[in-house]
Amino acid sequence: MEVTRKNFKEVLPLVSVSIEEADFLVIDAEFSGLIKGREVSMFDSPEEYYLTLLNGSTEFLLIQFGLCAFIWDEKTKKYRNDAYNFYLFPRGGPGYDKMFLCQSSSLEFLALQGFDFNKLFRDGISYVTDPVETKLRENLTERQKSYSNDKGTITIPDEYKAQIEDICKNVGAFVEENKANEMEIDRCNAFVRRLLFQELGSRFKNDVFLETKVLENKDRTLKITRMSSSDDRKNKDQERKEKEWEDLEDIISFSKVARLISQSGKLVIGHNMLLDLLHTLNHFFQPLPVDYPSFKEFAHCMFPRVLDTKYMSSLPPFKDKLTSSVLQHLLVTLSQPPFSMPDIDSIDGRGYCQSPDKQHEAGYDAYVTGLCFLSMHAHLARMRGEESGRVTADSVQLRPFLNKVFLAKTAHQDSPYMNLAGDDPSPSREHIFHLTFPRDWQRNEINQLFSAYGQIIVQFLDDKSALVALTRRDLAKTVVRAFANNKKVVLVPFSKYKQRKAKELQLQALEGREESSPVYVQVNETDASRNDDGIHCIDIGSPIKRRRSSSLSTPGKKVVRKRTSSGIFQVEESEPPLKRPEIPQKETGKEKTREIQTNGGRKVSEEKKKEKAASLKRKDIEIRKDMVLDKFDSKSTAQCVTAFKENDCWD
Repeated sequence: MEVTRKNFKEVLPLVSVSIEEADFLVIDAEFSGLIKGREVSMFDSPEEYYLTLLNGSTEFLLIQFGLCAFIWDEKTKKYRNDAYNFYLFPRGGPGYDKMFLCQSSSLEFLALQGFDFNKLFRDGISYVTDPVETKLRENLTERQKSYSNDKGTITIPDEYKAQIEDICKNVGAFVEENKANEMEIDRCNAFVRRLLFQELGSRFKNDVFLETKVLENKDRTLKITRMSSSDDRKNKDQERKEKEWEDLEDIISFSKVARLISQSGKLVIGHNMLLDLLHTLNHFFQPLPVDYPSFKEFAHCMFPRVLDTKYMSSLPPFKDKLTSSVLQHLLVTLSQPPFSMPDIDSIDGRGYCQSPDKQHEAGYDAYVTGLCFLSMHAHLARMRGEESGRVTADSVQLRPFLNKVFLAKTAHQDSPYMNLAGDDPSPSREHIFHLTFPRDWQRNEINQLFSAYGQIIVQFLDDKSALVALTRRDLAKTVVRAFANNKKVVLVPFSKYKQRKAKELQLQALEGREESSPVYVQVNETDASRNDDGIHCIDIGSPIKRRRSSSLSTPGKKVVRKRTSSGIFQVEESEPPLKRPEIPQKETGKEKTREIQTNGGRKVSEEKKKEKAASLKRKDIEIRKDMVLDKFDSKSTAQCVTAFKENDCWD
């Protein structure tokens, strides 16, 4: 079902019922762009992957959201799909006007797929985050309170006196003639309308009601309505306030659907869904935190059960049977033996059936993702000798895939997923190096440089630097020593390069983000509750503020994040004991020899000692600065594993 601003209000109750009845929900999204700036590296850790996307993707818009609810029919023993394809575009309001980026290649791709941009901009459904909604509600409440208060009188400037007086005469004639019930005054700017509210309100207080009317082309006019009694004015005042609250609800609109999905606690499925998840959280709930552990906690609280079919298809028993995990290719492969595609029903006008013309429509892609999931789930059930019927989110066969989001660029390396409910894979990177080389070098020169060390994997970062990984990991320690005196290249272990890049990514992410900006966390509609993993989630109706924290915010301090029984995040900071840096000592034998050879006697020796002490003091300060900078690295608290290994099993 296609949903725009025109039919959103009548469709919203149907969406609510579909979510409530569904066994699982499938989502998909289309964006105004994918990423700006630095691309994700194949050697990025999950945290670096997240920070890169945070810096490069959150300024784009989510312009189409697909939701497909799969509902079990006990009579037919089959699933039916209720699918909704939402066009989304954030509307401006008093004190709120969203800015965003576009990427030409993404828009061109969508246009070639038949995307209707006119429908998007004209009829797109609006949305806001929780903090913005709270602020808009507070502003409207204060503005409506001011209606009953007398505002300060504005002195009419000389250049506007004639215009104001002419309009007042026209309104006086409108009141005396008593022919029409309404009149409009156009061709006046906001300041003139403010003056007219003041003058007409004082001269014709008991005769007319004044309000601003917004036309379809967004022009504004002053609407004047004849009043017949004092009760008529009260009714008009009430109607105006109700209209303002309705306009606010229109601005919030789609955020309500996102909250229904979150509050349901249902299994949420997507295909290669990391960007879908990031944009959903960032546009409909709250700005994404810079701190990676906070993001994982936030994402898991909003969506306690997620499953990525891209990751699912990358593991046995599917990995060896699939030639491609692209969604449309996956659909074809899973429709053939040894797999089978389930028969899915739909209510007319509410769901999809397979159609190649619908590709890259968010609602249809969500439907296809659900089909692929059911086919893989049925295959796992048959392998275990079970019936391939209804899906249970807590079933044993789904356990290895739950809350693990696929990382596309590192899928064939050593960090193939992001674990929202536990530790990420964190294998050794001792075999990876950052290489700086002459600008005119090509791939052949790099291959020749490492020819004695076997095959290598190279990812170019720019025209004079690249990341190089050895396949012979046992030779990693000899490489740095071998290239130490090479004047053409600089080889840096990946661990040092990673520390520098992590600081840069976090600093980029912090730009334009206030450390103390309030954010809101919620999941359950009725009361505060604790999910299966022990995370408190707060009622949507009473959002609780917390402060976003980052290891960058307080250099040299240990940050401890706690969640109280009420669900409020608290940050405790404690000063760690300052360690005195180890200062490299010079060889004293040569120094003594130089002292004996001088002709200045003891006086020259004392001067050299003072110079030496000053030099060591400067180095001591520099080392201390380096130590403080090291405190910015949030990875010191991460629990790492030595290699990627899937510990879950189906037994």
